[in-house]
Amino acid sequence: MPTDNALQNKTVLVTRPEGLQHKLCDLLTQAGARPVHYAAIEITAPADDCSREHAREHFAAFDIAIFISPTAVKTTLDYMPVDDSNCKLAAIGSRSQRALERAGLTVSIQPQGHDSESLLQHPGLQASEVAGKNIVIFRGEDGRDVLARELQKRGANVHYAAMYRRICPQHTQPFDTAFINSLDAITVSSNEGLQNLYDMAIKGEADKDALLATPLCVPGQRALKLGQSLGFQHIEVADNATDDAMFGAVRRLFSNVSAQD
Repeated sequence: MPTDNALQNKTVLVTRPEGLQHKLCDLLTQAGARPVHYAAIEITAPADDCSREHAREHFAAFDIAIFISPTAVKTTLDYMPVDDSNCKLAAIGSRSQRALERAGLTVSIQPQGHDSESLLQHPGLQASEVAGKNIVIFRGEDGRDVLARELQKRGANVHYAAMYRRICPQHTQPFDTAFINSLDAITVSSNEGLQNLYDMAIKGEADKDALLATPLCVPGQRALKLGQSLGFQHIEVADNATDDAMFGAVRRLFSNVSAQD
């Protein structure tokens, strides 16, 4: 990838969980930017094992298995075998799909978009297809309920399997004013990560005004609304939370700044 003059020597904060930051950091580096990784979410085991134990013990009874995210795929495959011979697999987002396919599994239901609403539009999840079916949703604790609620309205029997828990990480390096002032932009991949980052800055007694004045790249309208409610002044919205989409948002951000200059 050629160096992008708009990104040259720009310091961009990448807040993906540990181990999931590498592709976005590589894209930024190849474009001439300086990525800095500071995880805003830590992935740990769920507080309660009951739902995932149930899914492991009764997987053969499910007709459809839905994977909410790449993390849901990884934590599920690390915890239990997944058989796609008698169970249709559905994945939200291209990264989730690729993670399943790398494990040798076939994804039968893949939406065009990258959220629950897009998945619900898929022909394979309409009432005529799911009424009376047993569906398991592999996700993190305390995820959104929109998917299960709508599938239940369509007549499906839905079980949640909480495969992981997202917590606010404990960093040795404080998220303070000096650190914020070194940044040209911040990227976040979820509402929870954005809220955690904001909370870490405030708890670290950072200059709130400096944080809110730093350009922010977010993955969609829900994150845009949260960023606006927190008071961020300049927000660039990516099409979704994939690495390519987030990188595209960063490029647009700095290209717009260059054009204004």
